[in-house]
Amino acid sequence: MSRTADPHTKDALLRAAEEVFAERGLASARVEDIARLAGVSKGAFYLHFESKEAALEQLVQAFLAGCSGFFAPPSSYPDLPEDPHELLAFTAERDLQIYEFLWENRSIVRIIHSCRGEYDHLVEAFRAEVAVRTRAWVRHFQEVGLFRQDIDADLVATLMCGAHHELSEKMFTSDRRPPIAAWLEATQSTFFRGLGTPALLAVAEDRKRDRPADIQAHANARTRRRPAHVQRERS
Repeated sequence: MSRTADPHTKDALLRAAEEVFAERGLASARVEDIARLAGVSKGAFYLHFESKEAALEQLVQAFLAGCSGFFAPPSSYPDLPEDPHELLAFTAERDLQIYEFLWENRSIVRIIHSCRGEYDHLVEAFRAEVAVRTRAWVRHFQEVGLFRQDIDADLVATLMCGAHHELSEKMFTSDRRPPIAAWLEATQSTFFRGLGTPALLAVAEDRKRDRPADIQAHANARTRRRPAHVQRERS
């Protein structure tokens, strides 16, 4: 009678694999060490994964799927706020959640960097999807009158993705937790000054005056928002 794979064991193996890969790299990591750290046998490892490379690929896929959940397009939010103050608070909180997630999972990113070339296809597919969704957000801000109509949405999305990629890379090389909120506020302010309509700039100034109490209240309310596809998965 064949053994049944235990999902709890698989989770333990993935956590152990992440720790071993982060410490030793893929080449030096051994299945025996992963299994021992997870508190299971080597045979249990092979019940769930064909190889250590397969375990790493699942780690990378799970990480990218988690990232993707933060990058939903505007159409995925059935209750996206129409009020400009609330919309900016929502997007600011979403960006902060993204970077908090990246910081908490920085070991995975470092593992991916150490395996450069093997998982590029996954990372590139993810970045291409983020670019598409970023363009959708730029166009949404144009539609609601917060971004200028004369800007090229495709070019702006490319610039935004590039800026956030470099910002995240800077974060990953930091030994200590960086001032993420301050970084994001400065980044947002830079883009707003270059792309924003007078209406957006006025709202941005209001947000500065209202800090921290009113803005935090908006952010806390919007933190509970989830894209429609996430809501369906949880129902």
